[in-house]
Amino acid sequence: MLTINREVQSELMMLTMEEIIPEKSLFRKIDKAIDFTFIYEAVKELYCLDNGRPSLDPVVLFKLVFIQTLDGIKSMRKTCEKIEVDAEYRWFLGIPFGEKTPHFSTFSKNYERRFQGSDIFETIFIEIVNQAINKGLVGGEIFYTDSTHKKANANKNKHYASIVEVVKKRRIWLEEEINQERLLQGKKAYRYKDESELKTIKVSPADPESGYYHRDLKEKGYMYLDHRTVDDKSNIIVDAHITKGNVHDSQPYISRLKYLKKTFQFEIKAVALDSGYNSLDIKKYLLDKGIFGVIGYRRTGSKNSRDFKSQFKYQATNDYYYSKETGEVLVYQGLIDRNGYKTYTNQDKSLVMRRHLKVDIEEQYRANRLSIKGKELYRRRKETVERSFADSKQNHGYRYALVRGLKKNQDYTWLVCAAQNMKNIALKTVKV
Repeated sequence: MLTINREVQSELMMLTMEEIIPEKSLFRKIDKAIDFTFIYEAVKELYCLDNGRPSLDPVVLFKLVFIQTLDGIKSMRKTCEKIEVDAEYRWFLGIPFGEKTPHFSTFSKNYERRFQGSDIFETIFIEIVNQAINKGLVGGEIFYTDSTHKKANANKNKHYASIVEVVKKRRIWLEEEINQERLLQGKKAYRYKDESELKTIKVSPADPESGYYHRDLKEKGYMYLDHRTVDDKSNIIVDAHITKGNVHDSQPYISRLKYLKKTFQFEIKAVALDSGYNSLDIKKYLLDKGIFGVIGYRRTGSKNSRDFKSQFKYQATNDYYYSKETGEVLVYQGLIDRNGYKTYTNQDKSLVMRRHLKVDIEEQYRANRLSIKGKELYRRRKETVERSFADSKQNHGYRYALVRGLKKNQDYTWLVCAAQNMKNIALKTVKV
């Protein structure tokens, strides 16, 4: 039988906002799981208590961004248009039908005049993580870190050239060990000094603080990078650090680990990273701190050099190499270069092998990677940090930077990740 709906737009309905919103609503779960009252104390110093016009409730102000993020709405303008007619959004904000909703420019104007330069965004992110910790959703021992790019609001085909000075990073600890080895061999110590070079880079006229991103098999253009760390237990985001798109993954890693320990007092026991973090500095730091590290394999050297090296076996007791086939010995000649490579040769010096002074660190990480524990940790990366990025991009509008500038992108990222954590907390703690 054909059914035709009759017009009901003019009917009066006697319902409260509480009755309209279904029990399974994500926003109802978040409202039950998250205590937003801390925001009032956090922003108190940014408002005048006894002068000026009445402000919009600051909790409502930040909830505007959370709504935009949670439902992946592309702009604040579109978000505020939907709030006007969406009962679920109005209930979450505490604005009943009949009352005026905020203008789309409200948040941006408050950012420019009140919040810009403050740490309120980071404070909100940290408090949400602390609420997750209090609910038992953060283990605080095993972490996964990776980076993802988001497109800057800039044309990749328009740029101007800029010459910058790039200072070569020194490893003071390695230089000292190299010179100790030099002195043991009766040779003069190397004199190291700071080195730099001039480099020409592309800069976007529209967003000069973004960086030109170009990696193999990935799209090129002006980007920002989100260096994100998640906890193993429930995939709660515990850090999201924004850099330019041309910053290497390994550069901010050690400082962000220190940030985690300082901010949350985590006792970090294990980390898993992809091959982009295959850095001697990172490996040494993790070993010094007693942290079990698993880092993806990255092939180095040419095929010929790898094939040549595979023909020999190292004898650690007397520090020499010998041929697996002929037994020929390559002896350490007491020569070590400025980069820490020791030279081994046979008697007539027709065969030459190089071995780095700290190759023991590489061997330790190889053992970590091939261990049962290491394989399980590395497998978990795709279920944790990679899944977190996928959720951000697929569901929360994270493929594109909605604002320009490094600091502004960092501020918005704190709020985006706070919203993502809120959803995670609500889904895991609120049962309907």
